Amino acid sequence: MKGMKTPFRPLPLFLLLPALLAVAVSCGRGDEETSASGANAAPAAAPESAASAADLAALEAARAEHAAREAMEEGRAAVSEEQVVAFGRAGQGGKTVARNPYRGAIAVDADTGRILFQDNADALAIPASMVKMMDLLILQEMIEAGELRTNDVVAVSRRAYDTGGSQVYLDPRESFPVEDLLYALMIQSANDAAVALAEHAAGSCEAMVERMNRRARELGMTSTRFRTVHGLTDKSDPYFDVSSPRDMAILSRELCRHPEIFKYTGTAFRVFRDQASPNHIDMRTHNPVLQTGTRIVGADGLKTGYTKYAGYSLSASVERNGRRVIVVVMGVGVTDAKGEVIPKDSKRVRDRTISTLVERAFAELAAAPAGS
Repeated sequence: MKGMKTPFRPLPLFLLLPALLAVAVSCGRGDEETSASGANAAPAAAPESAASAADLAALEAARAEHAAREAMEEGRAAVSEEQVVAFGRAGQGGKTVARNPYRGAIAVDADTGRILFQDNADALAIPASMVKMMDLLILQEMIEAGELRTNDVVAVSRRAYDTGGSQVYLDPRESFPVEDLLYALMIQSANDAAVALAEHAAGSCEAMVERMNRRARELGMTSTRFRTVHGLTDKSDPYFDVSSPRDMAILSRELCRHPEIFKYTGTAFRVFRDQASPNHIDMRTHNPVLQTGTRIVGADGLKTGYTKYAGYSLSASVERNGRRVIVVVMGVGVTDAKGEVIPKDSKRVRDRTISTLVERAFAELAAAPAGS
């Protein structure tokens, strides 16, 4: 993308495996030699044994992660930069929405990356507010690194105030803790909160978008190009954010590595501002897997997305008996005779599809040994 910098790319884990294995083997030999030298050498062997265990644990973790990455890459279709840019053009209009019944879907084991179901998983799609999952990941990583605190006070800018779509109606005369805005970001899907957080954390929305795209490349999200921090179409920009079900599953899986995020993604209701304030907002989740009537047992997130051109999309995270699945469906659009999307029918199809795929995914897990 124009203006994007190419960051330093660390070596893939699979290239590091031989080195790690060599270290582990070397440490193992040291343990054998120490054992052969007799009882007097036992105290000196303890540090080497500890090092060996640590190296072997690191090796095992690297192998597991490499296997998970390979699993997520299974069957990936090659997508060129030209295809992504062309799809992102706003002129695509309704062609970006599916008809029967989605553009693509995928279900994965969150722990291993094993694909439990996929159907057109590499189809390009407009993520809309699912973009906010990358906001959350970056902000949570900053919190864990000590670069950001949940009680940091965020000042509201004019740009945040002017942001349209779903919002909590931030005012430049106000300021809020990071934590309050994170709840607004995920429960209310507040676009103004996304802008305020991006400006506070990265200095500007543009800097945040650059960081989002860099993180996407690091995660191997090859079909993803972020243009905004919120997924809302800007009429001054001729392009949309673009991703795919597989890439959104990769992002969702990475989010699930940070358990703290579930307090934001799994909350169905929260009041924004003091309840005594005449400007308080009762935030209710847009996510059907958390709502009464459509709630899925064990669901704790993650994010919905919708615009006229995107159709209805959802990434769902569900945990049962210590095992977690991620199901992503993108671009649902049931249309009328004129080709216009019917919101009520589209939501129903999205919700039914997610529910069906969650059960199918857990059935697949039950048929295989844990850890497979």
